[in-house]
Amino acid sequence: MRIFAAGIVTETNTFSPMPTGLGNFETLRRANYAPGNSLGATEIDALQQLTSARGWEFIFSLSAFAEPAGITVRRAYEQLRDELLTDLAAALPLDIVFLPLHGAMVADGYDDCEGDLIDCVRAIVGPEVVIGVELDLHCHLTQRMVDGADLIVIYKEYPHTDMAQRAHDLFDLAVATREGRIKPAMALFDCRMIGMYLTPYEPMRSFVDAMLAAEGKEGVLSLSLAHCFPWGDVPDCGARMLAITDGNPAQAQAVAEAWGRRFYDLRREVTIRPLSLDAALDRALASSRTPVVIADQSDNAGGGAPSDSTFVLWALLERGVTNAGVAMIWDPIVAKLAHAAGVG
Repeated sequence: MRIFAAGIVTETNTFSPMPTGLGNFETLRRANYAPGNSLGATEIDALQQLTSARGWEFIFSLSAFAEPAGITVRRAYEQLRDELLTDLAAALPLDIVFLPLHGAMVADGYDDCEGDLIDCVRAIVGPEVVIGVELDLHCHLTQRMVDGADLIVIYKEYPHTDMAQRAHDLFDLAVATREGRIKPAMALFDCRMIGMYLTPYEPMRSFVDAMLAAEGKEGVLSLSLAHCFPWGDVPDCGARMLAITDGNPAQAQAVAEAWGRRFYDLRREVTIRPLSLDAALDRALASSRTPVVIADQSDNAGGGAPSDSTFVLWALLERGVTNAGVAMIWDPIVAKLAHAAGVG
């Protein structure tokens, strides 16, 4: 078989004023690809290893990754996309195309970059080539993606410890589809929820374990829960359940709804309920154990925010707290002035 793989990955915080430009992407191209040197693209490594183990041809285009930030500049997305598509057209004929993506990338003019990319890939390869997509669970899972791809598999763990395992799942399903052993049918159910859901803790742990146990039984090929990215203000933001069955669209829809409603029934238990700033400081200052860490979930650089707010610093100063540190305030001009002024 001839297998093609490429990805463009970033998580877009649409509330951030900091655009994501071409210079923000670390881009690994075919010329400098080697397993273990793929800029965190664990899935690419796994797919390459699985392909090579079978003696098949692995054709790598590019893996472009940018840390979470604001909306991607249009020309940056289009340049990376078009480079990928040029490589794809040159690689024809193909049996399978793998697209390790994020699922929450927004560019100027594109609310659903992944859906656009999948459509462009399908237009080049035609209906017979299998398109398999792997997504971060903090994705905006859209009907457009489902319509364009043959298979979508999403990480099940948050924190993300199962990227390679899900690549294995996607690979096995894609090969079985190409060989005619299965005929995947995908369906979505909108859970009408927006939040952050930590899978190591109950009841999320049991929900994920139950999904894993149900796969491969009674015609169910795969189950995925898209948690959503709450700081992506796009029409498709929200938790969605995805079911893939073997040749049975009606069953896929019924299974997606059943599992989606099961998750919805847990909504009050699985949703993180953060403390207010004052309540968090009260608890921290009353603690006999140190150090105490307070995390700002919104102005969080790991979620694409600029980390430039001073609310926590202001509250600490108002309370007269001196034995504390604020880990991140991003303001390079003030930082330069402070260093110039010196201690005190």
